[in-house]
This record gives sequence, C-alpha cells and structure tokens, in this order.
Amino acid sequence: ASLATSTSAQPTRVATIDGPPLVAAATRPAVGLVPHPGVSVPGDLAFTDSDGHPTRLGEVFGGPPVLLVLGYYRCTQLCGVVAQGVLEALHDSGLPPQASRLVFVSIDPQETPGDAAARLKVDLDYARFLQGRDASPTPPWLRLLTGTRASIERLARTVGVVYREAGTPARDGAPATRGYAHPAAVVVLTPDGRISRYLGGARFDAGELRDAVVDADDGETGPSTLHLVLQCLH
Repeated sequence: ASLATSTSAQPTRVATIDGPPLVAAATRPAVGLVPHPGVSVPGDLAFTDSDGHPTRLGEVFGGPPVLLVLGYYRCTQLCGVVAQGVLEALHDSGLPPQASRLVFVSIDPQETPGDAAARLKVDLDYARFLQGRDASPTPPWLRLLTGTRASIERLARTVGVVYREAGTPARDGAPATRGYAHPAAVVVLTPDGRISRYLGGARFDAGELRDAVVDADDGETGPSTLHLVLQCLH
C-alpha cells in the first residue's frame, strides 16, 4: 500500500557534530523526506555490490550525476515500481545511458548481495525491454548496494530519508513479515556527490528528470518536486 504525505511545511533543524543538520525530534516525520540541498554525501561509506565486492560510495562519484534511490530489494510494494519509473524516465529523456549513474541502496541491513543481484537482473531485463529494437542498445549504468546498519543509517540521515521498520508479528497461524515504511524518491547528486535536488514519487516526468541531470552535471542545486511524496508501507 502507499500513502501520500505533504512536505510543504518547513522543519525545524538542529546542528549536529558529525553530519548535516537533523530535524528536531519534535518535528521529525515518522516516515518522509527532509531535504538537505547542497549537502555532500560521505564518500567513505562502506557497502557491498551485487557481486559481493566491497565498495565505497565515493567510487560512484567523479563521473556523471548520480541518481540515488533508497529502498530494499525484497519489497513487494512500491520499490520495484520506483525502479521501473526511473528507468522509464531515463529512457524517455533522450539522454544517453552514460549521462547518469543509477545507484540503489538497500535500507535493510539483512539483505545480501544475492538479493541485490536478483533485483539487478530484473532491472536490467526491464531496461532491455524499454530499449526494444533500438539500433544500438546500451544498458544503463546500474549499481545495487547492500550495507551495514551504521552505513545505511548515516547515508539516510545525510540525504534526509526517514524510514522505519514496519513488519507484522506472527499470529493466527500466519508467519511474521518484515518490511520497511519509507519515502519513494530519487536523490539527484552532482558528480562530486552533493545533493542537487529531489524527485518524489514512483513515476517521473522524463523532461524534469533530464533537467535535473543536466543541472546536477553543472553543479547546480535546483527546485525539488516534493509536493506529494509516496510512502512504501507494509
């Protein structure tokens, strides 16, 4: 299921020692987005890619702009729809595949490189489907990462993604389920890893995404489209 939430209210922020401003506990949403435009994403955060290789988040910087999505790979709700939405918008934007890098990070510390690899296959198959009979199909630049709770929480705090565990306990013979409530959005990063803007939702306007990538490539911080942010909720 998905819920809609407004992000028009301006949150109260407090300074922290080891990261960007955080939202005060009294006004921090239970699930949602707290934009931090202009903030640099830590490149030293350690993750593991879908092949099981250790990697630092900074390894995806230094090239074209990065489209960062936080969700989880075993999600049966909105996460797969968001991935398809980004791939569709990129395909329809007219930008060449090498114009951006698409990075998904699981917010579930129990997910494995195998979970990432399974999701990667689905995403690449969908990208090939979109390309159809293109004269020279080129797959998008995709990285799917898993990590420790510490790395995930630090990244989420930096980009302003507020999430929570939302599983259900076992009862009446039904097994327990494990999931997360989290916002559905793309965080657009400049080539050097600064937050340029946010695009909320599960489907994205191709022209708007193109403008976001072009602006981020120029190092600009543009307007975010967060009037309505969907939540992936179990």
